[in-house]
Amino acid sequence: MIENKKLKDLVELHVHLGSATTAHLLWEMAYQQGIRLEEKDYWKFVSSIEVDGDVSFDEYLKNFDLTEMIQSTPQAVERSVYDAVSLSYRKSDINLLEIRFNPMKRNREGLYDLDRIIFAAIVGMKKAMMEYPIKVGLIITTDRGFSKSQTDVLVDKAIKFRDEGVVGIDLSGPQRDGFSIEHLQGAYKKAREAGLGTTIHTGEQTSSDEMMQALKLLKPDRIGHGIKAAYSEDLIKELQEQGTILEICPTSNVVTGVVKGWDEIGSIIRKFKESGINFTINSDGPVFLKTNVRKEYQKLIELGVLTSQEAIDINELARKSTFIK
Repeated sequence: MIENKKLKDLVELHVHLGSATTAHLLWEMAYQQGIRLEEKDYWKFVSSIEVDGDVSFDEYLKNFDLTEMIQSTPQAVERSVYDAVSLSYRKSDINLLEIRFNPMKRNREGLYDLDRIIFAAIVGMKKAMMEYPIKVGLIITTDRGFSKSQTDVLVDKAIKFRDEGVVGIDLSGPQRDGFSIEHLQGAYKKAREAGLGTTIHTGEQTSSDEMMQALKLLKPDRIGHGIKAAYSEDLIKELQEQGTILEICPTSNVVTGVVKGWDEIGSIIRKFKESGINFTINSDGPVFLKTNVRKEYQKLIELGVLTSQEAIDINELARKSTFIK
């Protein structure tokens, strides 16, 4: 076991607001808003939010539909961001955190102004930073199911609030018919020129071909997951040439069946180490998956995938790779 005094002041670069808000807060906010929940019993609701055992990737994503609905008011967004920051510091000893969320999935299809939703997230973030010694940045996420114009709007909003705590942009969501990486070129170029960090979910549930397209066309600073690169020498070479940082989320990939257990995720990480690919370790969804960055490192050390010193070095790489100025 790695000594706590050696691995401290942890960094989390890949966590979703929808899966980082505590179950009891989601329960309270749902009732305050009059949202009808399928689960009327509190403990069953908690069980429905926290994933036990393996689930399919699609089943895992359905949990986000519920949390995004509950978080879809300015007040709920503010409370959720504050709660996620507080939880990260108190439970995980994190002192640098990036939280990603899609404000367009939290404005009730236009009922609430997008600026108000984003501003509420900033308020929640800044309140938490006043109370805890932690640096936080927000990443605005678009979705594969969104139109080009919707993505353009979100990138414009990210740029608008870049001096208030928005530090980057992201793409998430499952593969969709009609989606093309090419549609994102203009938006990612604009964000990069405005000084925002760029990351993208790819090479997880989506294909190796899409990951290569993303690397060549978007040239992101980081890639969310990207584990399929371990099976493609072409992708390994591209990552080496570009120096792209991978945001690895081990428990998430195991639980959702993206990999076939801890042996496979261990082999993937070893491949990246051997190939000199830079990567960070993250929780992805600390509440959904009942994990945190410290637990992720502990698990990988216990399995012999990482040494204690490698865990410390990876945490320092994450600190250097943050989008927070």
